Amino acid sequence: MNSGTDETLLEMAREWAREQDPAFHRFFDISTEDTAWLRAATDRDIRRLSQLPASAFRAVLLHREDGNAERHLLNTKSVVQVVGVLGEIREGLSDRKMETQIYWNLKDSDADWLLTASPTQRRQIAALGRIQFVVRDGHLRQRVEPYPEPVLHRFMRLLHA
Repeated sequence: MNSGTDETLLEMAREWAREQDPAFHRFFDISTEDTAWLRAATDRDIRRLSQLPASAFRAVLLHREDGNAERHLLNTKSVVQVVGVLGEIREGLSDRKMETQIYWNLKDSDADWLLTASPTQRRQIAALGRIQFVVRDGHLRQRVEPYPEPVLHRFMRLLHA
């Protein structure tokens, strides 16, 4: 489930980067070099990146205190897509909390919030721009290279199976 969600997220980021959609910089903390790489990435590159033992991104929830987004923001395409990703991450947490936390590099407090938040609360946090997907160490383009430790790679795959 996690790698499928990661592939969805990567495809969404690539689409937004190519279209120069303002949602890209609202929801993704990514370098200029990685943005250029993402625009040029092939479907194969995206698939390979999503099949790593952990997401290329870590999910970060920002300032979860109450707030109300303007009504017109709640149903924008970008918010709906991000809410879909949050819902899939939540499902992963419900099924396999520890593995999903490791995969998305989620703090305990963020994982607990996602598990208890209502769909409306997840939509609010997305509409308020309080979720970001931050590239983990290194760059996206470097992560597409074959994994250096085949045994470790298989072990990590088992954790996510």
